[in-house]
Amino acid sequence: MFVRYFTHVPVGLGLVQERIEGVQSHLAEWAGVAYRDGEELRARVGPEPSRFAKKVDLVIGPPEVRNAGVVFPVRWSASGAEALFPKLVANLILTHLGPEMTSLSLEGTYQSPLGPLGRAVDRIALGKFAEATVKDWVDRVAEAVAVAPELT
Repeated sequence: MFVRYFTHVPVGLGLVQERIEGVQSHLAEWAGVAYRDGEELRARVGPEPSRFAKKVDLVIGPPEVRNAGVVFPVRWSASGAEALFPKLVANLILTHLGPEMTSLSLEGTYQSPLGPLGRAVDRIALGKFAEATVKDWVDRVAEAVAVAPELT
């Protein structure tokens, strides 16, 4: 399934890239928080989520300059009982919009767990939680890079 979310940051591209590299150690922690927030939301409207995932593994590759921006490859998965949780392969994309404006987006695909059954459930309901999780994480990253590094 495809997922995409973007926001704008009132900071130039070079500084956004520098600040992302500065907060990189926090990105996996924020992914875990976003994931757990999504699981809590799902629990309120659907079946109780499995409690096997204790942590989110997030790997961000080195930045690559492309066209008018910079791309960080991202791999995101829950650790523990991996077969029960989605896996995301995406790009965190920084796009120059002006001297003091950068678009920050995450675009990628995730594999629903449990094969055809998981894909059917995802189309009906769980895709919204994946989108909410990605939005939460991108917004956390945007907030961190929009402020001075000493405040993050």
